[in-house]
Amino acid sequence: MAVDVLRDIRAFRVLVVHPQDAEAEELIRQLRRIGCQVTAQWPPPKEMPESADLVFLDVTRVLSGQGRLAWAGGPDAPPVVAILDYENPTMLKAVADHGARGFVSKPVRSFGLLTTMFMAHRAAEAERLLRKKLYKAEKRLDGVRKVAKAKAILIDTRRISEEEAYRFIRERAMARRTTIEDIAAAIIDANEMLGVEQRVP
Repeated sequence: MAVDVLRDIRAFRVLVVHPQDAEAEELIRQLRRIGCQVTAQWPPPKEMPESADLVFLDVTRVLSGQGRLAWAGGPDAPPVVAILDYENPTMLKAVADHGARGFVSKPVRSFGLLTTMFMAHRAAEAERLLRKKLYKAEKRLDGVRKVAKAKAILIDTRRISEEEAYRFIRERAMARRTTIEDIAAAIIDANEMLGVEQRVP
């Protein structure tokens, strides 16, 4: 698996957000030697770069110029590797605010560059997987709550047991070839609508 990831990294589209100077030229040269497709941009893009798999960002210059980039560190943004001139608390906060998954220091060296890219990519993938699992868990919990509320409505309005209420929801779902969560939502919506109509003079 690691070999596959490294193969993918060598085909990465990398965006270097750094002023055009000797440091940028050296980083671009090293990245192209790895096999990456590299583009450079300065000043930093205001919108999220959709065509990049990884972004090398000169956090020092960004911080001293326009400040934090709104898109960096977002859930859909490509992973960021910070390029640093120095370290201090302000710089560390800026690195965290930009969601950096790794860093390289100046002067840029070839050693450790591939490892940094590998770790940044791996951390970003792990976070994406975690967000996906969290979304599914939240959706499942929301479904459980809807079914529980729908059962309570049926128990109250039809004077039936909890088991009968669940069976009612399940049979309707099977008959309509949909999910029990959809039927539960329909029951809740209908009950709320009837409740509103009953209150209208």
